[in-house]
Amino acid sequence: MLSAVMLVAALFSVPVIVLIANTTKIFKKRRNKKVISVFTRYPTPGVTKTRLIPCLGKEGAAYAQRRMTVHILERLSEYCRKHKDTDLAVWYNGSTKENMKYWLTPKSGGYDFMYFYQQPPGGLGEKLREATLSAFRGEKEYVVIVGSDIPGLDASVMEEAFETLEGGAEMVLGQAEDGGYYLVGFSKEAAYKIGDVFEGIDWGTEKVFQQQCDRAKQLGISLLILYTKLSDVDLEEDLPVLEEALKIQRKELTDRKWSVIIPTMNEEDNIVNTLQTLCQNCSDESKIQEIIVSDGGSKDNTVRKVKDFSLKVNISVKVINSQPGRGFQQKSGAEVATGDLLLFLHSDTLLPRNFDNSAELCLKTPGNVAGSFVWSVDLDSKDSWFFKLQMKFVEYLTNRRIENFEYPFGDNAIFTTRHMYNKIGGFKEVYLLEDVLLVKELWRMGHIGIAPGDPVITSARRWRKWGLIRITGLNRVILQAHYLGVSTETLALWYYGDKLRSVMAANKKKSE
Repeated sequence: MLSAVMLVAALFSVPVIVLIANTTKIFKKRRNKKVISVFTRYPTPGVTKTRLIPCLGKEGAAYAQRRMTVHILERLSEYCRKHKDTDLAVWYNGSTKENMKYWLTPKSGGYDFMYFYQQPPGGLGEKLREATLSAFRGEKEYVVIVGSDIPGLDASVMEEAFETLEGGAEMVLGQAEDGGYYLVGFSKEAAYKIGDVFEGIDWGTEKVFQQQCDRAKQLGISLLILYTKLSDVDLEEDLPVLEEALKIQRKELTDRKWSVIIPTMNEEDNIVNTLQTLCQNCSDESKIQEIIVSDGGSKDNTVRKVKDFSLKVNISVKVINSQPGRGFQQKSGAEVATGDLLLFLHSDTLLPRNFDNSAELCLKTPGNVAGSFVWSVDLDSKDSWFFKLQMKFVEYLTNRRIENFEYPFGDNAIFTTRHMYNKIGGFKEVYLLEDVLLVKELWRMGHIGIAPGDPVITSARRWRKWGLIRITGLNRVILQAHYLGVSTETLALWYYGDKLRSVMAANKKKSE
């Protein structure tokens, strides 16, 4: 390898000693001395958190498990990023490593300190024993094990636990409010006693903590108890702990409804058909909290048509005024929305049958923080065979982009949860590429799935008017320029021209 390094150095005039040092860093992985092991289960309805099913239902209990696990791992990841000598091991049950990685590893910005291990067979004692011994076999000096259903757990608890072990204790326990314990940790000095330390424990009872303390004393293990006492979430009476720590209301676990946000600007020819299709194609009107039409200052009859339509349907239809620009309009709509699920729909796009069920099914897949629909355009008999062929080609490429790269655009009808939308800061207030910026933020949180079933249908009016080369070619140029660092404002001026300049000038005048 050294000769190859020297050759590269000669070719590129790089000092050999610098190149050798950098190459060594690439091939030599740092061996961390600490590990946090988290016990969790894949959130399968009916299997996960079964004692919460009577109050939350199967789906609600599984969603609670999903949210708690993600919450815990985010907090522990903060600790690992701060303490570079610490790994994070996820010990899972109920699924495959591939599913676990999809659930807990985002599409972009993943964690190089996180590892996944299948829990061994046997009872809790056997599982704890193997997780501990596995850490010491991996030459770790300290291991701390926690469950994923302790919402109050944070980096400060990890600080206390590892400081206790590094201070000389062979074992540390974190006492739970119900008589058990939420954390157990060991230093390598106790490694030879791990085989016996979990013997004789009545797991699942209020005796667990005291029995574990007694067992450590019998084996001559020096034990210290953390000052922090926490509660796990197993029963209905524990839910306030979850609600407080995760800032979540119970209805978000059991009865989530949709807010559909539609930005409009002079859409009198399309908006009624879009609204009618939405209302007709939802599986149940009660699942739609509201439809919010965020108008950017239409000069035609768009607003009047929306208000007239609202008088004819049972679903709440609201009109709000916004600064023009889809980024501004969709952000304004989301700010007033009251649903727990958000769907952003372009005014010339029609939703498929049972869209609410298929979108929610997509979001129920662990790892999916958002989703979109398969895409199509509204071809008709008046279109030429060549135009139809072109549009089928565009459909094919668009759907491959969504499927293979998790990269939907706004006319694919992006949807997500209120929780996730707020977490990433929502839409940026920009005139162009607001959907691209949103998707990039979502990638940092997880994955963007595809709703099963029929596609959305988008108007082909732009391609009919301007042609494939101009529309698709301009879109490609705009995206490439964005990746090269051109500002969204500049790109919007390229795209909209003088029409946008007048809008920007009017907005500036209003702000003054």
